[in-house]
Amino acid sequence: MSPSDSDQSLVDRFRMSRKSRDLYPLYHRYAELIYAWCLRYLGTPQRAEDAGAEIFTVLLEKLPRHEVTNFRSWLQTVVRNHCLMQLRREKRDPLQLSEPVFMQSGLEEHLRFLGQPEVEDTRPLYHCLKELKEKQRQCIRRFYLEEGASYQTIAEALHLSVGQVRSHLQNGRRNLKICLDGLKNNDRAPE
Repeated sequence: MSPSDSDQSLVDRFRMSRKSRDLYPLYHRYAELIYAWCLRYLGTPQRAEDAGAEIFTVLLEKLPRHEVTNFRSWLQTVVRNHCLMQLRREKRDPLQLSEPVFMQSGLEEHLRFLGQPEVEDTRPLYHCLKELKEKQRQCIRRFYLEEGASYQTIAEALHLSVGQVRSHLQNGRRNLKICLDGLKNNDRAPE
């Protein structure tokens, strides 16, 4: 897979071969977004990771049977339906989940599940965003705060490889957590 391969070309390649090795690059491109969507519905990192892994099998089964012109949108629907079915199987009502989970931005939600308290005062978060290296900050903002752009679109916009985007997101989240933990431990909010 080349970073310049479009989602549609990867979908077409998989639909022709129906081999899991041809689906993997597309799945890998969206793995963190799948995790974030699962986390939003299922509430814990472990459950989100498990569901995210199950999504690969779901895609193997469903993608060949559907005409998909907008993969990201279709994928989001597949993930949502999978999570809701899991909640129904567990006899949990997804509407009983706290509404802030559905209303928070993906970044705030992701940080909450990394051990951060609920974000009521966003000043610490935005303070820590300013402390990130420029590329980390740009990737975090585009992925989480601007309606979750895909790795590919961020890579193209910032002239990076998809791997670099993934690395900047991972390092940026880690550095945000460290910064927020530091502010919490110092028991002070930035001015």
